[in-house]
Amino acid sequence: MQENFENIRSQVDIENIAIHLMGRPERGMFKYPDEKTASLKIYPKTQSFYDFGRNTGGDCIRLWSHVRGCDNWTSLQEICALYGISTDLNTADRKSITERIRRQEKAQEKRRQAERRERKQWVMQVDRLKAQEELYNNLLESPHIQPFSDVWCWLINLKQIVSYRLDCLCGIEN
Repeated sequence: MQENFENIRSQVDIENIAIHLMGRPERGMFKYPDEKTASLKIYPKTQSFYDFGRNTGGDCIRLWSHVRGCDNWTSLQEICALYGISTDLNTADRKSITERIRRQEKAQEKRRQAERRERKQWVMQVDRLKAQEELYNNLLESPHIQPFSDVWCWLINLKQIVSYRLDCLCGIEN
């Protein structure tokens, strides 16, 4: 029985359920039936919802039961009927669902690894630029370089370029 719930959660998009039950969202929020102000928020990344007006949340099955006023088993059956999903899982269905979930988990792990690599490269680039900026500051403050000389102007220019690149990397640049 638990497999049926997991099967529906993995196959059905909560946003589609919300649109089917409550129509289009207004400014990112859905209106509960017979409600004046929208108070139900859908979170597509986590496939969940939260109703701020009634202090309740959950997944797509819980959303259906919350709006329709029925229990979770009835919600499961109605969603299956709406989307044409069978609740009878044979061994082949279980294997294919399990395999699809494994593939999704592997793809998600690859995305996480790529994000970690990108973050690491970003940090290295920021550190390198900060070291360059510190070097230019030290050179500019040294008594060996005369203010307003060609070398001094050149260092000021390089320092400004590095500062601009740091601003761009850190999202400060408009």
